[in-house]
Amino acid sequence: MCENINFIDLNEKEIELVLSWRNDERIKKWMHTREDISLASHLKFIESLKSDTSKDYFLVKKEDEYLGVIDLNRDFLGIYANPDKKRVGDVLLERIIAFAFRDKKLPLLKAEVYKENLSAIKLYKRFGFKVKDEDENILNMELENENR
Repeated sequence: MCENINFIDLNEKEIELVLSWRNDERIKKWMHTREDISLASHLKFIESLKSDTSKDYFLVKKEDEYLGVIDLNRDFLGIYANPDKKRVGDVLLERIIAFAFRDKKLPLLKAEVYKENLSAIKLYKRFGFKVKDEDENILNMELENENR
């Protein structure tokens, strides 16, 4: 059984784990901010989540394994897997979709995906996301909450 651990409830080890993933080359190459994030900046961001109700960030854990991170910023989702795990994208996407539609009651979920990130595009399409528009580098995808 999976659990979502809110970033504001992470212990010191989990905070450092998430930061190490976020600064991993395999992860940050798909992020808007591609620079390394300092521990101080990471801690400041986590602290800001305590008062920012528009953002929800979770570390996803299954039994004794940490699978990745999911987040919701208003109606935009974000996911990234533990860079040492394979084939956890489905679990992460299922968890953020359920959170957005069941818990937050959103009518629509959005994702921005770099066009070169073919595995993410394939994952989102498999879950029913549709491309709504695009620019030179990014696809804007959406999933409607149709009787979910």
